[in-house]
Amino acid sequence: MKKTEQSRRSYNKKAADYENIHDGRVTRPLRRMMLDIIEVQDGQTVVDVACGTGDLIAAISRKADIKAHGIDIAEQMIKVAKETYQGISYKVSPATPLPFENATIDIITVSAAFHHFEEPQEFANECGRVLRPGGKVYIGEFSVSPAARHIMNFFARFVRTGDVKIYSDDELAAFFTKAGFIIADIRMDKPLMVLTCGKK
Repeated sequence: MKKTEQSRRSYNKKAADYENIHDGRVTRPLRRMMLDIIEVQDGQTVVDVACGTGDLIAAISRKADIKAHGIDIAEQMIKVAKETYQGISYKVSPATPLPFENATIDIITVSAAFHHFEEPQEFANECGRVLRPGGKVYIGEFSVSPAARHIMNFFARFVRTGDVKIYSDDELAAFFTKAGFIIADIRMDKPLMVLTCGKK
């Protein structure tokens, strides 16, 4: 998959200094917003997909005594995460398929990465497979105007950073509705957006 490989290469190059470069700075407010929204309890199993350098899952693990996992396609991102945060299981893995057994996860998070997924519907389906009944998915993304989204999506085909498509809130929610989820909340704080989906 061309875009997935572009993402892997791009983020491997950025990994060593990610938190200090533009990408790390612009995604930080989204991670903070997600952290405020995410509800987590002791004993739960939480997976951060496309975890990058591990900042979000590490912060979530400080909210409760959880079993914390982070997966990312970029080997260097996982290397930095392992060196930075202890007590969290990190693994190199794509978003599809998810490397977990059926009905074993309580919470899945994705921060500023869904627009890199080449198989968004398959990812939503995979979330449904690995989550326990009542489990939740939190998707953090950037919310832009339709005109800006159109321009960004036009140029996405030419850039080599792995961007696939920027979605509207309705488009994002549709993937999870189709996968059998209930849309629990869509929180907007322009240009940030957090979608919360619950498994039936």
